[in-house]
Amino acid sequence: MRDGPKFKDDIVQNCRQKAAFALSIGCGLTLLLACCDQSFAQEFDPSTIDPALLAPTQAGPGMTPSRPLIVDLRIIGNNATPEAKIRSMIRSRADREFDPELIQSDVRKLAESGLFRDVKILTQKSAEGVVVTFQLFERPSIKYVKFIGNESSTEKALLKKSGLEVGGALNRFVVEDARRRVEEYYRTRGHGMATVTIVEGLDQADQGVAFMVHEGPLARVLSTNFVGNTIATGGRLKTQVKSKPGFLYYIRGKVDMDQVEADVEALTSYYRGLGYFQAQVNRIMDYSESGQWVSITFVVDEGLRYEVRNVAFVGQTKFTDEQLATQIGLNAGQFFDQKKMNADLAALTDLYGAQGYIHADVQAEPRFLEEPGQLDLVYDIREGDQYRVGRIDVKIDGEYPHTQRDVVLNRLDLVPGDIIDIRKIRDSERRLISSQLFVNEPHRGIKPTIQVKPPEVSDIADKRGDASDPTYRGQSPEGPAPASYYDQRPGYPQPVQYQQQMQYQQPAQYQQPAQYQQPVQYQQQPARYQPPSQYQQSIYNQQSVPYQPVQTPAAQVGNQTATPQQGPSRYSAGTAAAPW
Repeated sequence: MRDGPKFKDDIVQNCRQKAAFALSIGCGLTLLLACCDQSFAQEFDPSTIDPALLAPTQAGPGMTPSRPLIVDLRIIGNNATPEAKIRSMIRSRADREFDPELIQSDVRKLAESGLFRDVKILTQKSAEGVVVTFQLFERPSIKYVKFIGNESSTEKALLKKSGLEVGGALNRFVVEDARRRVEEYYRTRGHGMATVTIVEGLDQADQGVAFMVHEGPLARVLSTNFVGNTIATGGRLKTQVKSKPGFLYYIRGKVDMDQVEADVEALTSYYRGLGYFQAQVNRIMDYSESGQWVSITFVVDEGLRYEVRNVAFVGQTKFTDEQLATQIGLNAGQFFDQKKMNADLAALTDLYGAQGYIHADVQAEPRFLEEPGQLDLVYDIREGDQYRVGRIDVKIDGEYPHTQRDVVLNRLDLVPGDIIDIRKIRDSERRLISSQLFVNEPHRGIKPTIQVKPPEVSDIADKRGDASDPTYRGQSPEGPAPASYYDQRPGYPQPVQYQQQMQYQQPAQYQQPAQYQQPVQYQQQPARYQPPSQYQQSIYNQQSVPYQPVQTPAAQVGNQTATPQQGPSRYSAGTAAAPW
């Protein structure tokens, strides 16, 4: 055992430490409870809410404690806001448990709507549960909106730009935001010195909103200048901006602040497209004394121009690096150019699209190096699958579509079984547009288009369930050529069934139709159809003789008809007798 004064001093010091630790914990718990009581008092008034409602009810053995039910939920103080609109914003309902956290969430929701100055909760305990009442203090509604001093803009246009509505809540923050909107609207219309002030709408006693507008002079662009540009001339940079003097200075050319900021972004993008990734552009606007003319100066800080150190390809399996390198124009050692890179992306995409990889994804990724002014250009390629032409569906819209399906099919360069070529699809689209058979209005999004879609599940199931081979337009009944044929062909010739069609151009029964060239009945006519030798020469070719009247009754002449078996008529020219 330990003994002595030193041991006693250790015990006393240990007791003091434990007492200090217990005191600190007690103070911390006291502060925590005080903060909880204070936060709860901010949301609920202890004088209006019964504390017994906040504690769960005592349940019997084997039962879980539960809160009282909300017997009724009432809303008072809403003079202008419909009760249905208020109930749609809260989640508390009658015949549900009284949840303080849910009530607190409803109070915040109503306060954020901007329709009420204050929201209070009143509770009343009953035998069935508790009655909850939302007491609302509405903000004054806007009864009118006025604009004073507006000359170039109508009151209706300013009201639409402000966002205010008659009948809405009169909130000073909403009114201030409306003033800012109207002022920006004037500055975008060329009134760079316009100011808008609030005359009415900030006090609680106000019943409407009134703005005082000072438009100022309408400013126009006098000149557009550039400072700090070395790679491009001022005339070249003017083609990139729209804030320029108008025709004869008075036709167009109004100052638009939004357009000026857009011009700054356009110039920045132009320089970065040329490899100046650190370029910065700012603008200086110098108004004249009258405020009617503005000189805009764009200040350019070009920075360092980046050069391509290396070009690499990642993810390709169908082509080698050397084959892909022949398709690009932006090579190592050249300055970076955004337009050239975009053209290279299109060329690589077409290279894969011509081989049936229509969903190939090619992305260019410039990678900056630690050395200033140097970057590596990496093309990330995801080839995807190779596709062939399956079923060709023709959909013709319109009020009275009358164009036949073959009219469209005959203008396509692809047939079922061919490897899809994205270039041929574009050519076919141009051919359909140039035919002028269909509506071509690109500004309305209406033009002939060709869409390539994967086959549907139902089509694949039908094809697998069909034992017979499919026959496409232009193919022979023998079915399509085997798949091995398409893999061996060097280019894009037609399948075998399209090449060997000579046997169907002229059937065998029509190759030597000797018996039909001259029917038998016309080769040698029967003897009864051969006229006598004296009639083989037409009687009309003989020399005419004077008319010899014959003493025959007219009725008899009219009834006589010459037949091949009879002799010549008496009206025949010549005096030769019949052979019999």
